[in-house]
Amino acid sequence: MPLSKIAELEALQRQDQELMLSRMESQKRSAAVAAAEAQYKSAFSGLSITGAVSQELSKKNLGGLSDPEAARKRREQDQAAVERVMKSIAKAKPVSVLAARSAERKAQANSWMKELYPQEEEAEEEEEEEDQEDPDLELGPEMTSEERTEMRCKVELAKDVFTWTFVSMDAIDNAHKVLPGMIYGLEFPWNEEMLIQYGPKWLTKAFHAAGTLDPKNRVIKIIPEQTIKVTGGNNAGKFLFEVKYAKQTKDLDTQLFAKVPYELTKETKGDRISSSVYKQPSDLCEINTYRLLEATFPVKMPKYYYGDINNESTNFILITARIPFAELRDKKNEIKPFEVEGPYDKCKDWQLRGDPVDYYMCIVRASAKIGGWHRGGRLAPEHIIDGSLLRTRAPIEYPAAWGFNPHGATGDPPANAKRNLQAAIKFFSQTAKVIFPPYATDDDFVQKFMDTMMTWNAYSAEIEYWKHCDPKYVAVGHMNLNSDNAYFWRDEDGKLDCGVFDWGGFGKSSLGHKVWWCFNCADFDHFHDNLDAYIDAFIETYAAEGGFELDKEVVRKQILLTSLGNTMFMVKAVPNCFKMVSQKDFATIKDRHDPRIADNIFGKSTLRTTLHVLNNGLRVIEELKGDKVLQEWIQEVFQGQFQQTPKTDAMINGT
Repeated sequence: MPLSKIAELEALQRQDQELMLSRMESQKRSAAVAAAEAQYKSAFSGLSITGAVSQELSKKNLGGLSDPEAARKRREQDQAAVERVMKSIAKAKPVSVLAARSAERKAQANSWMKELYPQEEEAEEEEEEEDQEDPDLELGPEMTSEERTEMRCKVELAKDVFTWTFVSMDAIDNAHKVLPGMIYGLEFPWNEEMLIQYGPKWLTKAFHAAGTLDPKNRVIKIIPEQTIKVTGGNNAGKFLFEVKYAKQTKDLDTQLFAKVPYELTKETKGDRISSSVYKQPSDLCEINTYRLLEATFPVKMPKYYYGDINNESTNFILITARIPFAELRDKKNEIKPFEVEGPYDKCKDWQLRGDPVDYYMCIVRASAKIGGWHRGGRLAPEHIIDGSLLRTRAPIEYPAAWGFNPHGATGDPPANAKRNLQAAIKFFSQTAKVIFPPYATDDDFVQKFMDTMMTWNAYSAEIEYWKHCDPKYVAVGHMNLNSDNAYFWRDEDGKLDCGVFDWGGFGKSSLGHKVWWCFNCADFDHFHDNLDAYIDAFIETYAAEGGFELDKEVVRKQILLTSLGNTMFMVKAVPNCFKMVSQKDFATIKDRHDPRIADNIFGKSTLRTTLHVLNNGLRVIEELKGDKVLQEWIQEVFQGQFQQTPKTDAMINGT
């Protein structure tokens, strides 16, 4: 595609955005677009969660919750309202810049796209030469990797938004079906064996469809990685492979990485259900992050080559450049400037080649920079972000749709929560006590833990609502930017920098929530000792990169309250630990470094993560006074700003 046409496309997109804004200002707009607009603008209409605005907030958003029956009706009304907004969005499609185009202009944009995305016949013409290199092959204008990425992203941003339809558990029954992807329309492989079977011809079509390979070039060979098997994480399968092209150009990587769903085996079926059903549409959001935002992202990420997903089966594949980890095969005594360290594992900060504080400062600043660029309008138009990435649960005008209920527990039913907590207490105070702090066996701490977690369970929905009330504290970001989801290098002066990958679930949420999820798998000691410095670095970077000035105490409170929710999630995961290590074997484990719990079990880090995050949660309660932070929130926010009566012991404990 000529660069002049790219400039025309940019101008066209700007015109579309201006047209959309003018339509939003018009009193003659349709009811459907007005309803959809309300969903998008709601992020900016919230009242500050700091300052003297509590009565106005209570009056505006929390009215009609005065008694249990009124609260029940309000929840029904709010949920119905949110559903109407969602249906309006799907029907009106204001999230697409193409929705405001005339048929003529849309056809023009589509013709440009076809220049970047050639028809299948073009690849089929070369089938006879599929296994031959052709260094004299005449291609289009020579481009750097950055230039091709910029062109590709501009065309992707001009497409309609691909809307995910939420699926039930039954979708897993369709996981064996070969179905086309919702983005590029090609049937695709979803494991290593299938990719080899589909072969170079399919990969050529895929790369052409994604705009990552010159229309006249082709893949001629796929070479699977035989010695290195990628394990770790707990959301997807991964593998490495190499490709050869008919003509190698400077913009093409040959060492590639693929991310696919877990197989439905006994050991990984639960993880597949978690990622494909409970966390949906996390996988689509990851593909969209690479597909749409790679060119404008403020931190480095692996180059995107292809990604697609099927809504019916939840199968997907994502192909990117392989991160050139210097120690992927063997450990090195010395890493040269700009060589990528690692890879590092989750929950193993002792592996880092320097002070962990330096690494986590790098991570925190990267997370803040992404949020700042979003709030500064430098990533993509807001309607594209809202339509393509994870959104917040509901507009803040509908608190009951968040589960807000002053008359009962808004987490699990209290009896269920208590039963889960009792099992976890037995686990950390008896079965696996050597892994946890010595005070975890004390009766006083056990009671504190039970009381804190039952109280958090009672207020869980209200806490989530509060964390998202003020749009200054909400931005896009990585779902869990742990040290294993970043890659690090140093320059000639030894200054550390990082890139980021594994973008599943990328989207809008509370900033304090995201900060905790940078540290939930970190070693607790440096988190505890440097928490103020980490928060200062986040606030400073977020504001400098286009975000807002944030209140440090609000961010701190969000971080620690989020840790309690993360702890409850780990509490529920305790029974799953016994699928990987029996109760009898836990009695013989001496410390956290025992390979039976420190290594990846069944090719995933689920067990190590559960133990580590649960341990950090206990330490937040005891050593960072998480119990007191929760009580302060009840008094200052629930009772003070929200003007609600604190929940009774009967509501909290279900008695």
